[in-house]
Amino acid sequence: MSMKNLCVLCAVSAGAMLAQTTNTPPPEANGHWYLGLGGGWAYSTNLTVDGPTSSATTGFKSGGAISVFGGEDTYEHFGGEARYLYRFSDFKLSSGSTNVSFGGHTQVAEGAILAHFRPRQSHIRPFIAFGGGIKILQGTGTESAGQPLGRFAALTATRELLPTADIGFGVKVNMRQHVRLRFEVRDYLSAPPSKVIAPAPGNSIGGVLNDIVGIASLVYAW
Repeated sequence: MSMKNLCVLCAVSAGAMLAQTTNTPPPEANGHWYLGLGGGWAYSTNLTVDGPTSSATTGFKSGGAISVFGGEDTYEHFGGEARYLYRFSDFKLSSGSTNVSFGGHTQVAEGAILAHFRPRQSHIRPFIAFGGGIKILQGTGTESAGQPLGRFAALTATRELLPTADIGFGVKVNMRQHVRLRFEVRDYLSAPPSKVIAPAPGNSIGGVLNDIVGIASLVYAW
């Protein structure tokens, strides 16, 4: 083989290796363990306060959310993680043209199983998630005996713990140098509160509390 042909062969081989390196995430990006930090926006479905003759709408205002999490991709398509979520969630109560708001926030601590549709080495990995934990509701406003709509419910500066279930879906994008991007939507379902939003005697709060959170995260994997 001539020197010219050898140089051409080396150049072609180098180009092919470069293209493969460019299109394939490095092994470091597909590590089994990971830590993530993300932020997003949360929305809650409304609940109904039913009284003997009339009703009101209650629940939590939309607000920002911050999340930290960590876990392991134990298998090619399944993994587990633990998550802490802090959500700004002022309480609300309304009937007719009267609206009442009250400072508050929500914290969630949970564990979840992730089922991926593609293996770890894939550049893009859609997934679904399901799990459960606890939801901590905290009122931070100032209570008042003359709170409007008190005939329906009282918004209180108390704390309440509720069991919660979690379902969601999302996508992971493997980047370079141990870095991933992650986008997901999670729904934290629980029974309606009875302490932070305390129904007046003879009233009841019905419905399922859905906290729907959209989160974008930056993840470090090793």
